[in-house]
Amino acid sequence: MKKQSSPYFIRLFIFSLLLGSLPVMVVSLFSYVQGSATLQSKVNEANMQTLQQTQLRVEQMLKTLDHSVTQLISSPLVVNAMSLPYRREDYPLYNEMYQAMVRSQIFELSIRNMTVLNLKGEWGIDNTNIFTFDENRGMDRLLGYTSLPLSSTWVTEVGTSLESSNLHLIKKIPLNSLQANGMAVVTVSFEDLSKLLLTKQGAGRIGVLDTENRLISNDTSPNSLLSLLLPQMNFQRGEEGQFNLKASGEEISIIYKKSAYNGWTYVSASSVSDLTSESRAMGLITVATCLLLLLVTGGLALLGSRQFYRPLQQLVANFMSTAEPNAPSEKYMDEFVFIGNRYQVMSQKQFQLAEQVKGQVRELKQFFVLKLLQGGEKDSEVAAKLQEYGYPTDWSSHTVLAIQIDTLEGTRYEEKDRDLLLFALQNIVGELIPRQERLEPVLSEHSQVTIVKGMGISEGQDTEWRQRFLRLTEQIQVAAKEYLGLPVSIGVSKPRRRLQDANFSVNEALEALRYRIRTGIQSILFFEDVNPGGAVAGIYPERAAKELYDAVKVADLTKAVEELERCITFIFERKADWRQYHLSLVRLYSTLMELVPEDGQAESETAHEREKGLLDKVLELNSQEEVKSWFLETVIAPIVSKLEDQRRSHAKQISDQVVEMIHNGYDTEITLEGCAALLHYHPNHLGPLFSKEKGISFSEYLQSYRLTKAKEWLVETDMKIIQIAERLTYTNPQNFIRFFRKMEGMTPGQYRDRFTK
Repeated sequence: MKKQSSPYFIRLFIFSLLLGSLPVMVVSLFSYVQGSATLQSKVNEANMQTLQQTQLRVEQMLKTLDHSVTQLISSPLVVNAMSLPYRREDYPLYNEMYQAMVRSQIFELSIRNMTVLNLKGEWGIDNTNIFTFDENRGMDRLLGYTSLPLSSTWVTEVGTSLESSNLHLIKKIPLNSLQANGMAVVTVSFEDLSKLLLTKQGAGRIGVLDTENRLISNDTSPNSLLSLLLPQMNFQRGEEGQFNLKASGEEISIIYKKSAYNGWTYVSASSVSDLTSESRAMGLITVATCLLLLLVTGGLALLGSRQFYRPLQQLVANFMSTAEPNAPSEKYMDEFVFIGNRYQVMSQKQFQLAEQVKGQVRELKQFFVLKLLQGGEKDSEVAAKLQEYGYPTDWSSHTVLAIQIDTLEGTRYEEKDRDLLLFALQNIVGELIPRQERLEPVLSEHSQVTIVKGMGISEGQDTEWRQRFLRLTEQIQVAAKEYLGLPVSIGVSKPRRRLQDANFSVNEALEALRYRIRTGIQSILFFEDVNPGGAVAGIYPERAAKELYDAVKVADLTKAVEELERCITFIFERKADWRQYHLSLVRLYSTLMELVPEDGQAESETAHEREKGLLDKVLELNSQEEVKSWFLETVIAPIVSKLEDQRRSHAKQISDQVVEMIHNGYDTEITLEGCAALLHYHPNHLGPLFSKEKGISFSEYLQSYRLTKAKEWLVETDMKIIQIAERLTYTNPQNFIRFFRKMEGMTPGQYRDRFTK
């Protein structure tokens, strides 16, 4: 972008030259005010982000601890122990519980103590020993937690100092039970909790308040800044916000954010003077700049304009150096428009890169499932991948679901939308089947395939297993119809124990879908139900196929439709292997194609491609209606049309030959029988054929042609009427004259006189 032709440089020079001193000061003042407000806003936003990071960090650790303790008390070991009295012979069990308690304690957050109480047996275990209720002097405080209304809650215990203040996680055993048999109490000190608070220069003091607005972290001493400001704080203005308070004559900015997890309030207190120090510095710089501009505006307008433009010019040059080689030219575009466009492009690329990183995990899961479906995973690799991707590892059995779109006819979609629709079906399956009950849904062979966790290897004969998958597949069909308007069919494999055998299961599910050609669209096909177990003899309709062949041969389309219906009904009325259905359809197709004449070398060259296309198309047919429609529209109708064309062409050829015979032998005793003999046709067949093609009978055409020749001779020659009659094979001239008068309304002599003159 050349400086001489820069729109912004020209505007900047004219602006600097005309405005002078007063506009410069006004603009400088406005810039200071606006910049101060913007800077203050940015500082508040930065402090709020720091506060949010602190909240996320603390809550993540608390949730991790909550989840770990939940897993511990939900384990069969702890649940079963809650029904046992205190006995010395159960010390191995107590020791095992102790080890489980140690393992459940997270190391990122120091835990002062974890106590598991058996309320019925009146004994408990903590980090130091096993005890009975009579032996523990703190039992009154612990038993007091049993009256809490919630089965899982956080309780704060605020002491006189940070070291003496604690946070307790109370969980009743079992969870969500009306009558608790036991209770788990986990104690975390405020001192350890305060270590999780982020500290950032300029962010001020950060603290945490419990649901009763008591300070439970950081410095809890009465003389601390947050303790002094606590009585003045008002958090009734929303879930988060900012307001100012005064303490010891100094204005303090308070930023707070309430937690939806446990009702705590996270607070940041910063000195307003510290926050506005940069604004004051900016104000001094602004004043100095204004004074300087007052001195040099007039004489150095041009030089100043160039100096102001130079950084923008360099920035534009840097952006242009990062442009793609094939990008459209932006040479004469306004600099700021250009920078905005480049920034937008860079933002989009950054967003795409972030989304690509997020999608890699899902792609790895799908790749793992695809390798399973192809039989390319070892036992050790499967177990490691299940654990790595967060899937359940206790797969006692599995079943594969294969979903295919039945048809796009009658929907708002086109064939080009099929891949997108399969992805939509994949998302529907992912929503309907819980993540812990399946692996990542994938696309395979124009199908959506999902490996679903089973309940046991004997479930193939279990009514409960069948009902479960029937309900699940019906839900998928209803969702596909409701949200996408698509009819889908689902194939269900037999249950198998090993995930490494998923390749066999997916083949069964896909093979079950092959039988949709007999059951119709929107079918739920269990492999065990549709598989006949062997070949079935006699499913080809020999007699009906012969009748169909004859109907097509004579171009009787109505009869052909009836016989096609009989053929399709005969083929699919018996339960057979899907390959037999396809072979029968191929055989029927081959029989009908015998009616199509060969086209010589061209037909020979395309025969293989046509057969391959036929097999592919037959495999794609999903219902008897599609089979009927395909045979009628693709095979029968074109053959009938071609035969009709051939018959019309043949009739025209024969009729043209008869016309030629008439033209050559009109002056002989030519007859229909004689022409039929020469053409090797029967007169009864040749006569109607000629009449249908020419719209006139043989005798009428012969008389008409002879009349034409007679009129031609009367006008163009001096032949006598008797000679003309003899030439036209009339034995009696009077017969010729009467025929001529009947056709022309005058005698031959009168005709000659009129047209000769």
